[in-house]
Amino acid sequence: MFNAKDKSREFETPVIPKSSSSKDVKTLIGEGCKVEGNFFVPNYTRIDGIIKGDVTGESGIIIGNKGQVVGNLYSPEVTLFGNVNGNIETQRLELKKGSSLSGDISVVQLITEPGSLFNGKCQMKENIPQETENPEENRPSTEYS
Repeated sequence: MFNAKDKSREFETPVIPKSSSSKDVKTLIGEGCKVEGNFFVPNYTRIDGIIKGDVTGESGIIIGNKGQVVGNLYSPEVTLFGNVNGNIETQRLELKKGSSLSGDISVVQLITEPGSLFNGKCQMKENIPQETENPEENRPSTEYS
């Protein structure tokens, strides 16, 4: 009925492919969690619960299908599957099918899928390279080959 080969497969860890929705997620606010307050998260964070307050992320924020934020988001990268009622300031924003955003955005790169909802104002920013310690390195090259 059971053999050793079947038992060893029973405890194998499945390999989950990396995608934009599972990229280095270190912090998870799970479905059913309801929290209130302002948050600072240093790593990629996935929100599947409800947050009432502002969220500042150093890496990226993913709002899952059942995730909801009532507050502002500040992060280099935001991927929205769920709902946000607030403003978003980011370099890159993805609005996935079924997502809903009510608020203004300030963004460099905006990606929207059919079936996403956005009600608010959008301000597109230029992607300005970060300054280095040596100002000479920031100047465009005038050398021609």
